[in-house]
Amino acid sequence: MPEGSLLFRSYWLLYFVYLGPVVILGAMVAVIILIGLNYRDIGAAIGFKMAQKRRTRKRASRYTIFIQMFFWALALGVLIEYKGSILNPTNGVNSTIVSNIVGQDATVPGLSQIGGTLPVLSGLVQNTWFSLAFLGLLIVGGVILVEGYRVSLKEIHDLRIQDLQSNREQGLLAVQEAIRLVHEVASDPRDRIIACYRYLIATVSGLGAPVTSDLTARELEAAVQSTFALKGASITDLTQLFEEARYSLHEITEGDVDKARGDLESVAEELKTHLQTET
Repeated sequence: MPEGSLLFRSYWLLYFVYLGPVVILGAMVAVIILIGLNYRDIGAAIGFKMAQKRRTRKRASRYTIFIQMFFWALALGVLIEYKGSILNPTNGVNSTIVSNIVGQDATVPGLSQIGGTLPVLSGLVQNTWFSLAFLGLLIVGGVILVEGYRVSLKEIHDLRIQDLQSNREQGLLAVQEAIRLVHEVASDPRDRIIACYRYLIATVSGLGAPVTSDLTARELEAAVQSTFALKGASITDLTQLFEEARYSLHEITEGDVDKARGDLESVAEELKTHLQTET
């Protein structure tokens, strides 16, 4: 009604209706172009972030992958179900709103009143164009995800190499300290072998290996091997000496200590070889 309707002769709303589709479509195209020109930088930033999160993430965070897949499937479902989209070319039903905006009895302004080019410009925008723009966003988004995943894999590989090199450096220092413990002739041979092996285990535990008091000697050996990426048999021989010193009742002699020292020196040489190769 002319007396009470807030939309009576609201010609400004016609400008919004006419320009809205054009502005939205232009913004989508601008975003597609901007992302396309900078997809490497955006993908690299996402990849670095993914690598950092994957390095420290918990197992439960893997459910985010399924959440992302759900939203991608939902987006494709919208394109399939929405009439007039690129995946569903069926024409939708258009409704006329001009008469409701300006009032039933009001005279609709002419093209010269609201700008003759606005209706023409708005009429050029079709629903299919929005579908194409949305599909373009999906494509550039997929390209960025692929680039980010590629960068994250490379970054994770580099981080693992850095972590392994750092672990080996710490391991070399620990082995050198274990050799010093073995050389303490004032202590009992059994205690010296146990002390040097426990020092290695403490070092491995400090580097993040899952070491607990209920692990067997073989499980401790596996933790040391995986942390320092050892392939030689020296750590296995040292573990056998530790088992004998820790659990057996027969006498542990200086000859056993010499064997332990030789095993530790072999482990140190292996670590030095790996560090020299990596540098």
